[in-house]
Amino acid sequence: MMINLARVADRGPLVAAGLAAALLLGALWVPAILGSASSGLLVLASFLSMYCLICSAAVVAFVALRHGEGSALQVVGGCLLLLIVVSMVLYQSAVHVPMVASVFWLPAIIAAVVLARTVKLDYAVLAIVACGVVAVTGLTLIIGDSTEFWRSQFADTGAVAVTDGNATAATVGLSEEQREAFIGAMARMMTGAMGVSVVSVALGALFLARFWQAGLVNPGGFQSEFHALSLGRNSAIVCVVVIAMAIGQGGQLAGAIAMVVIFAFFIQGLAVVHALVKQRGMHRYWLHGIYVLLLLPHTLLLLAALGLADNLFRLRRA
Repeated sequence: MMINLARVADRGPLVAAGLAAALLLGALWVPAILGSASSGLLVLASFLSMYCLICSAAVVAFVALRHGEGSALQVVGGCLLLLIVVSMVLYQSAVHVPMVASVFWLPAIIAAVVLARTVKLDYAVLAIVACGVVAVTGLTLIIGDSTEFWRSQFADTGAVAVTDGNATAATVGLSEEQREAFIGAMARMMTGAMGVSVVSVALGALFLARFWQAGLVNPGGFQSEFHALSLGRNSAIVCVVVIAMAIGQGGQLAGAIAMVVIFAFFIQGLAVVHALVKQRGMHRYWLHGIYVLLLLPHTLLLLAALGLADNLFRLRRA
């Protein structure tokens, strides 16, 4: 199924543009369709939406890797024209849908170009991390006090919920003080969470595009490339400095940047785990267990620490 998307995208820029546009529109419409049908389908809708969003960006990144920057520009141009028309029809705005495409596609496209020119996956990942840092910095500059901005968004949502009679502090078992503390904690994290979302979609798209490319011309090549992923000692030092600044200064921007760079080393930690499981001939169920444990937030931090440590101790030495 996944490789079939690559084969379709490989038929030409116009076909790839149509495929990318359709997948992006699916990412936008699936939550509205399934979410309105049943609240129980909301989680499924979120996963399907993320899947379509990653695949849409992966199509463009795949074309950049497979056929070069010129073909990728043709795909982007054709896709944006389609999205502008759809956006005008549905939202009476020429920028509504294309803006979503730009935010989530651009980091993946930049990373694909970096990877195509350097043939170094670590450089491409660092390019995505840089895009994530730019995203959270730009958002902070635009909205000013990000904590107050997100607090107001949550307050508005809560007001609507109370008006509709669907939720109150009492029905969820929270006192007013607890509710305020929860909203405050969420507001402090939201800018960083937005940055992590941009980075995670771009990384998913880049890895999927590289997997497609390897599947067509070098089966198994992506696995070796991912297993060797290392962001380097200098990047690890920068990560530690950013984390120290976030802890010492307590600023919202520093905290948001720290979340982005920690997520990057979490990806390296996953690469370390995958490589060690293969090197030591361990059963793949170990990997399944790791992914189940990701439901616990501390697992992400432990894997990020593993990724940082790998830059110092070379844990994947055969």
